Amino acid sequence: SSHILVAQVAPWPLQSSRCRSVPHSRGRRADWVRERLGEGSLHVRNSGVQAQTMNSLIGHQPPVTRCLIITSVTLMLLCSLDVLSPFSLYLNWQLIVYELQLWRLVTCFLFFGTFGLPFFWNTYVLVFYCSSLEDVAFHSRSADFLWMLICGAGMLLFLTYFFGNTYFINGAIIDVMTYVWGRRNSTARMQVLFFAVRAPYLPWVLAWISLLMGGNIQDHLMGIAVGHVYYFFEDVYPLLPTSKGFRLFKTPKVLKILCNQRD
Repeated sequence: SSHILVAQVAPWPLQSSRCRSVPHSRGRRADWVRERLGEGSLHVRNSGVQAQTMNSLIGHQPPVTRCLIITSVTLMLLCSLDVLSPFSLYLNWQLIVYELQLWRLVTCFLFFGTFGLPFFWNTYVLVFYCSSLEDVAFHSRSADFLWMLICGAGMLLFLTYFFGNTYFINGAIIDVMTYVWGRRNSTARMQVLFFAVRAPYLPWVLAWISLLMGGNIQDHLMGIAVGHVYYFFEDVYPLLPTSKGFRLFKTPKVLKILCNQRD
């Protein structure tokens, strides 16, 4: 059927070559169809192999978490190989406002550094807690999870513009996720390095570890504050009688449609 469609819309020389490529006898035509179907199944198998390879590298992750991991790893590799400069990724309000380098509003959250211990530590936290938050705490509602990240990033950018002096806010957005995860799994106990902590205290412990590795404590405090704001207005305030079910961070329907999420 694909050859017939091409023959109808293609110029005359292409029509003749395409039409002659389809056998006229019944037996040869059946072989030709099986050959085309074989090519299609081979393409499907190759796609499946690529998906299995990706899963073996980063594990089976929810969609938003997978995109975050792939993007952060790609930025790390490009900067480690000197293909890209970290100076083109950091948060610079002058360049954003006056030169419209809007990508900096995103890359300042996704660049975890070049090849080294801080990158692997942040990636580990991202893989474990981010995937658990999206898959379990949000019950695989990727649109709600993505909207939480967008709202959290917006609040962090607001705080950074007026009160912060940092260039990368990756630690803060991770603290937002770990804070919400810890509040929604308040009875869980986590093994961090060589000691166990209760889930609500997890972002404080991670902030302390990051501080030991040279991180900025101000970023972590902003992340914890933003995480608390989101948790309060999403999980606590709607349950109060005075709220009448109002949700400040309700996910837009457009985003649910784009993420194919059903309520």
